[in-house]
Amino acid sequence: MIERFYAKNLLGFKTLDISFEPGLIAITGPSGAGKSVFMQSLLALFGLADVQAELSEVVVSTSVLLDLGSFENGEAEMTLRAVKKGKIRFFLNDLTISKKRLKELMQPLVRHISQRSNNELSSELLLELLDAMAMVEDSGYGERLETFRNLYDDYMKKSHRLEKMRSDENRIKEMIEFAEFEIAKIDETAPRVGEDEELMTIKRKLSKKEKIGEAIARASKVFDAEDAVTEALTMIESDGLVLFNEAMNMLRNEFERAEEMLDELQEIDVEQILNRIEALAELKRRYGSIEEALAYRDEKIRDLEYYRNIDHELEELETEVETLHLALRKEAENISYTRREAAQKVEHFINGYLAQLRMPSLGFKLSEKPLDRLGIDAVDIDLQGSSIQTLSGGEFNRIRLALLLCKSELAGGEGILLIDEIDANVSGDESIAIARLLKTLSKNYQIVAISHQPHLSAAAREHILIKKEESKSVAKVLDKNERVEEISRMIAGEKGMKEARALAQNLLGEFAK
Repeated sequence: MIERFYAKNLLGFKTLDISFEPGLIAITGPSGAGKSVFMQSLLALFGLADVQAELSEVVVSTSVLLDLGSFENGEAEMTLRAVKKGKIRFFLNDLTISKKRLKELMQPLVRHISQRSNNELSSELLLELLDAMAMVEDSGYGERLETFRNLYDDYMKKSHRLEKMRSDENRIKEMIEFAEFEIAKIDETAPRVGEDEELMTIKRKLSKKEKIGEAIARASKVFDAEDAVTEALTMIESDGLVLFNEAMNMLRNEFERAEEMLDELQEIDVEQILNRIEALAELKRRYGSIEEALAYRDEKIRDLEYYRNIDHELEELETEVETLHLALRKEAENISYTRREAAQKVEHFINGYLAQLRMPSLGFKLSEKPLDRLGIDAVDIDLQGSSIQTLSGGEFNRIRLALLLCKSELAGGEGILLIDEIDANVSGDESIAIARLLKTLSKNYQIVAISHQPHLSAAAREHILIKKEESKSVAKVLDKNERVEEISRMIAGEKGMKEARALAQNLLGEFAK
């Protein structure tokens, strides 16, 4: 639910700071006071309208309906903020977010009921209603639906694989030749992991071979004085004699090892080494590294095995996909039969609400469509031969309200409903029915509704008045006495308030029951 709404420098408003209660909230006030501006600014924070305030913010309780992902902060509330300064920026829990992403994230929680939108009466949403009724009637129906959808997902996965294999089959010869060519190209070089580093070490040694030989030749002259040094150390009875002999032996071994290395280098074909380095470098340029080249070779070997076995796999997969499709079709027909039975019960359920709303009954028309994840059913509303397009805005919204009530009662829906003047241009009896049903719906939903009728305002748990003070719009949560005054104004206008107060008090008392 919305807990708090704040806005600064909003069209007509200097500052807004309103705390919201759960349940039904009525927004009233004279025409032109700023009710629509208030609602539009609230909608904008959910990505449902354009931002008009310099700064606006809403604090909302977290909900199991939302998957915030990286925006999750682990708190019981989340904060949505919009800043309009040159450009418009949105924030969710102090992290920047695009308007499109914000709207997508909030869609499961927040619904705006205002302009006509046949999406509210889409086949998918109507199927959800029929399925909810079927689950009430049959405790195992939900599991059947889940099994069907999992089976469909498996069917689609294997169907896509089958399409790929058929596509591959048409160019299999070309793909086999390509895989064999790629494998042969790497095998021709036959690289070893680490070989390039070994060869570069040899190359560096070859480049210094002559200098190493010359340096050893010059340094070997130290051995000419070895006997003289030994004799001198012996005569003076030096303790360093042993150390000197060990050092000379170590030096002699190092020079001998270096000369052996030079002999080995002498036998190396320099051109062959350079060619090998260039061949490995070519592989690295193409694949990134020797390890990646060998991994690519292994991948092509697996591809080659797949291509050579594709005929057998294709035949098996075709049989499996066909079997899955037959099983899906059979279960979809069973689900369709259950839905047709549920449709009759849902019609009775909804028509009870429509009767209260002074609306004619409706029916559901189920027709067959191509098999998909929802089955084979398409659902339309039958208004006794009339078209949805011929309904007035008020009639259309009352049907949406009846559907919401039905779904809420069957499936226990929840969330936030933002409603613009659902009770506009209706009779007194219709207004009373709308108010009562919205109050019922508010047991599961938080409902924020703009209204010009006293009945919805009296039914509300919280009443927000928007009016002009010194040319500025202000919003205020009304106490009990102030509500009586505002409802009296809605009944009788600015004149005749005395007579209207008693009726306003009676309305508040009636809806408080």
